Amino acid sequence: MDGDFGQASFRSLTGDLARFVLGYRTEGIDRKAFTVAKHCILDWYGVALAGSAEPVAKAVREEACLWSSGPCTVIASGSRTGPVAAALANGTASHALDFDDVHKNIGHPTVAIFPAVLAVAEERQSTGLEALRALVAGIEAAALVGAWALPSHYRKGFHTTATIGSFGAAAAAGCLMNLDERQMTMALGLAGTQAAGLKSMFGYMAKPFHAGKAASNGVLAARLAAAGVTAHEDVIAAEQGFIQTLSESSIPPTFEAPGRGINILDTLFKYNASCYLTHSAIEAVRSIRERGVPASSMHSIEIHVGSASLGVCNIEAPSTGLQTKFSLRHTAALSALGYDTAAIDTYSDANAVDPVVVELRKRVSVLGDYKDGSGAHVVVRTADSDIHQEIDVGIPESDMDLQGCRLREKFRSLAAPVLGLARVERLAEAIEGIDLLNDLSSMHAEIAAP
Repeated sequence: MDGDFGQASFRSLTGDLARFVLGYRTEGIDRKAFTVAKHCILDWYGVALAGSAEPVAKAVREEACLWSSGPCTVIASGSRTGPVAAALANGTASHALDFDDVHKNIGHPTVAIFPAVLAVAEERQSTGLEALRALVAGIEAAALVGAWALPSHYRKGFHTTATIGSFGAAAAAGCLMNLDERQMTMALGLAGTQAAGLKSMFGYMAKPFHAGKAASNGVLAARLAAAGVTAHEDVIAAEQGFIQTLSESSIPPTFEAPGRGINILDTLFKYNASCYLTHSAIEAVRSIRERGVPASSMHSIEIHVGSASLGVCNIEAPSTGLQTKFSLRHTAALSALGYDTAAIDTYSDANAVDPVVVELRKRVSVLGDYKDGSGAHVVVRTADSDIHQEIDVGIPESDMDLQGCRLREKFRSLAAPVLGLARVERLAEAIEGIDLLNDLSSMHAEIAAP
């Protein structure tokens, strides 16, 4: 337990969360949590820079830059705008490729929270350590709200990146803005009343827009709270509040504070550029292919996943590159045929309708009879035998050095085509030492324009 929470009763769940969040400004945080936070930031810059060229990123960026002028960098554009608009544009760009990190209680944490941190930190000239603490605080706050609302919140059809992410963005922005306890409670309330986003948008441009909206919701909530705008003091647990309205969960009887920085350690990173719930099947099919079973000998591929996956990534016949990222059948076919599933271009409109891929895709079946979670059991049937492979990629990496190396390689591959290798290396160096920076200007200088 942390601080004075323990088993004590609370005035409001939201108020206790606000008080807990404020402790992230000064209290000790596990160093491993800071390491993972740096990994989140490095990964975010890679996917945001590469995603900035996507049509949805361009459209949202152009609209956001009309809203206001201001000091905040809009990634890879040369434009500056106000913090709410910058968070919207940068959040959307960073989720445009759906190649960013994931968390079991949040969805996609960093794309919803770090754009809020970046915008507010730039406006207020916050130190790198303050920004790092705010990111950890935002992820921890969002993870707690997610734990209270899930799994029914997601099962009902809400996209947690958009809904839960709004709370995290408000918490992070409020930390940087030095909100007091009441103001932070109001910021969380204002975030909660804005929280929206539907899973029916998966496979459409609206999904990355969700991430941008969560980030901008959080910034706007914190700014309005600072200006004295009020909200219900317990948006999370109130009658007709967040949990009761958008979930079937019971209201927690007490606020149980975890150790500081404990939830961010559950962050998972993508090494395939598709929905995370396709990754275990991709890796299982790849493992079978690499054992000497070519796609031509695969009479059928049977994918067993948790039932929740059927409502997330089970588009049977995707017709666009974006939709292929949410198709277990299509991604399995790509893996069987030896495509590079980490390459952005693999998920193209052309490959969505490629006759060879489509023919194999038709031989893939998906069943929701596996245990809940991110794992998959794949059965490849050939003329001679049935080949089984079970894989679960949803296990956080314990080797931080290995994770850092893999993410640096991914970052370079995504960012170098946009910035050039020299700028990419300078940006990576700045991120590694972010806790020592007096402000984030050196990072902003590298991303301001391609």
